[in-house]
Amino acid sequence: MKKYSKFLFRIFVVWYLIHSAYIVFDGLYDKKTKADSAIVLGNKINEDGTLSHRLKARLDKSIDLFKQNRVKTIIVSGGLGE
Repeated sequence: MKKYSKFLFRIFVVWYLIHSAYIVFDGLYDKKTKADSAIVLGNKINEDGTLSHRLKARLDKSIDLFKQNRVKTIIVSGGLGE
């Protein structure tokens, strides 16, 4: 039983390492495909009316993608922030 447990553990570790490597390498490669639209998820706005750093970064990235002709439309979501 102990050998069987060690064998299963080794199989799991190998499976985990292979899938983790795949995820990392796939994330490093940018396919640069075009999309019809980009959805920018909203975030709260500061009390003085300025954008939070997170929301500003999201909007800046969506504008960059639009200028590179990688998206045709930008959709911005949001709420009341209450």
